[in-house]
Amino acid sequence: MAFEEKIPNIPDKPGTYVFKDQAGEVIYVGKARSLKKRLATWLGARPKHSAWVDVMIQQAAELDYLVTSSEVEALVLEYNLIKQHRPRYNIKLADDKSYPYLKVALDEPFPRLMFVREVPPGSPITRLGGGRAFHDPKKHEVYHLRHGRYFGPFPSAQATRRTMRLVQELFQLRTCKKLVRSGGKGTPCLMYHIGRCAGACAGKISEEEYAKRVEQAILFLEGKHTEVVKRLHAEMQATAEAMDFERAARLRDKAGAIEKVLAQQRVVANVARDEDVLGVARGEGYGCVQAFTVRAGKLIDQHSYFLDNTVGREAAELLEGFLKHYYAETTSLPKEVLVSEDLEDAEVLSQWLSRQRGAKVRVLRPQRGEKRRLVEMARENAQVALSRRLETERQRELAAGAVLADLQQALGLERLPQRIEAYDVSNTSGKEAVASLVVFRDAQPLKSGYRRFKMRATADRPDDYAMMREALSRRFRRAQEGDRKFAELPDLILVDGGKGQLNVALDVLKAFGLEPVEVVGLAKEFEDIYRPGARRPLQLPENARCRHLLQRVRDEAHRFARAYHTGLRDRRVKGSLLDDVPGIGPTRRRRLLRHFASVERMREASVEELAAVKGMNQQAAARLYAHLHGEGGG
Repeated sequence: MAFEEKIPNIPDKPGTYVFKDQAGEVIYVGKARSLKKRLATWLGARPKHSAWVDVMIQQAAELDYLVTSSEVEALVLEYNLIKQHRPRYNIKLADDKSYPYLKVALDEPFPRLMFVREVPPGSPITRLGGGRAFHDPKKHEVYHLRHGRYFGPFPSAQATRRTMRLVQELFQLRTCKKLVRSGGKGTPCLMYHIGRCAGACAGKISEEEYAKRVEQAILFLEGKHTEVVKRLHAEMQATAEAMDFERAARLRDKAGAIEKVLAQQRVVANVARDEDVLGVARGEGYGCVQAFTVRAGKLIDQHSYFLDNTVGREAAELLEGFLKHYYAETTSLPKEVLVSEDLEDAEVLSQWLSRQRGAKVRVLRPQRGEKRRLVEMARENAQVALSRRLETERQRELAAGAVLADLQQALGLERLPQRIEAYDVSNTSGKEAVASLVVFRDAQPLKSGYRRFKMRATADRPDDYAMMREALSRRFRRAQEGDRKFAELPDLILVDGGKGQLNVALDVLKAFGLEPVEVVGLAKEFEDIYRPGARRPLQLPENARCRHLLQRVRDEAHRFARAYHTGLRDRRVKGSLLDDVPGIGPTRRRRLLRHFASVERMREASVEELAAVKGMNQQAAARLYAHLHGEGGG
């Protein structure tokens, strides 16, 4: 049935609609106040819509829709579907990733300040989004969902750690797990001695005093800096009256440090009000939203966010798309959100944000006065940030074009190697054998194109040639079968190795009828480049940019393969440490490792904590505890 033939059967109710392509992949998700009217506008005999919609509909093979009880529910469902499927025609953040947060773990005796990448579902600050556990990306440790306060998202890990460092300096909250290991009787570390930790692990601070610092830190992270200073001054006066002048001096210094932060913040409103200000700019395939965070009339934060899939989109569409992404995962909602464009769904967005905040939130475009001035300032800053980004992109493209042209000439390639694919294998005597595929486009890593393969045919025998053959064959077979993720073919294949690896790659390309694809081998010892038909390997000058590019691509493939292999090996080793424990079978072992993430964390747990894992009991936990601590229990 053609799309237009479905229109009479589509209900005149709010809901969400989904377009899919021939492979069943979701390519666009939208919402509408009336599904019938919106889809009739898009699919009718005389459609009225933007040019990009024509392109999307031409690729669409299937249309699904779901009726909801309200426009707000349609908005929520739309966001969740976009988050799940990441459709290629929906507006998205250019640096689409898991943005970082700061967490204050309130369920611990001395709450810890933590860097996290995900907010658990049902937390006080988000009603939408993932259901995954979250992790510390620096230590790769999985933390299971706990109660706490979350602040963010921050635009980058650097900005998050900068704020984390400031909070440590001002309030001395702990960031490590030393307290668990020491039981409050340890030796304070360097953080204590440089004034970034209160030394809870060594009993240097009472739980009551620490709780006050946590409360102050939370107020500070909420942007209520003036309130923190007032409380510190009141406490300082009371302490001085109690003749504890040393403590009063410390409180005075802390208040002074926060007042310095306040002095750096610009007063942008005559009235002490809370509001977010969003201004948008468009140009050359990108969009930019400048977000100002105003609390108590002061500009306490500002960030630029860049958007993809903006061609043919109006500024209001870009701003609305950003607003849904940003406020679905933010931890701070003000009374007002000021925007630079008239938004079609402003009232629906207001209802949604009010539900998020638990109090009234207005989304409005100011027409005059101080608020209008703020919005224009945000728009101007968005344009400046966008111009800077576009200039950086142009310079990068010029540099990439030059180095790729050098590489094309040096290797005698027929076309410019814009897409380079590199392959490497990694194993330990045939065990945990894996291969990696990394992609560079325009001389830059394309992380979305990275793939890894767990070897099947060579799982128990160390045969690097056979592993390379299997990896390449599986990659091109997937392309031949129509897998979209492998559809784009490379301009140049780089294999880690010499003539033998090169010949394997050539055989695979011939078997799949892909002889036009260029391939070279790069041997690590002397950085020799092996080319088809060449008697001798090529050596490029040490300072040649194209040589450095090949080395970078090869090394990235090696790193990616090695990381996968090491992870598989470590999981096997960790699992084997539990093999000899009576009562710990495969299911319990799997659940223990999933819960604690590492044997090291398991060793830190008490018998009660081990027994609390699903499927465990007190007897098995006691045996495991004895085994992990070398007490001869099993």
